[in-house]
Amino acid sequence: MKKTTIITLALAAFFPFTFPQVLAQKEKDKKPASAEGSAHSHFTKIPATVEEIWKEIQKQQGKLAKVVAAKDLGEAHDHAFAIRDLVKALPGKSSAENKPKAEDASKTITKLAADIDKSGAAGAQKSTEANVKKLDAAIAALKVNLTGK
Repeated sequence: MKKTTIITLALAAFFPFTFPQVLAQKEKDKKPASAEGSAHSHFTKIPATVEEIWKEIQKQQGKLAKVVAAKDLGEAHDHAFAIRDLVKALPGKSSAENKPKAEDASKTITKLAADIDKSGAAGAQKSTEANVKKLDAAIAALKVNLTGK
């Protein structure tokens, strides 16, 4: 076999494995959409301070309530996961005495966000509403535990 034939065959064999990886990396490198939009990216920008995190949690709770009330259950998981991500950031920004409380609540809220995702994906309006109420109660309890308010 000629050298050019061997090189051509090697490149032909190599190309299908590298090209999809290059495209996948380009997609990965794209900046994710914010939680504000309707894109299904679960990227949540975490504010710098605890106070700003609580404001964003309240904002996301309002959005979650709106989409569930509008029976737009396909969007519910976006807001539930944003809340989950925001709550997960609290232990790292809390005092040493509040850190364990924030971590425990984070586990509960993570489970509730997953429950909202499942019930919303199933189109189960009443279950989603019940899960949102549980999430709201868990957030209220966490806030009282961390801030006393």
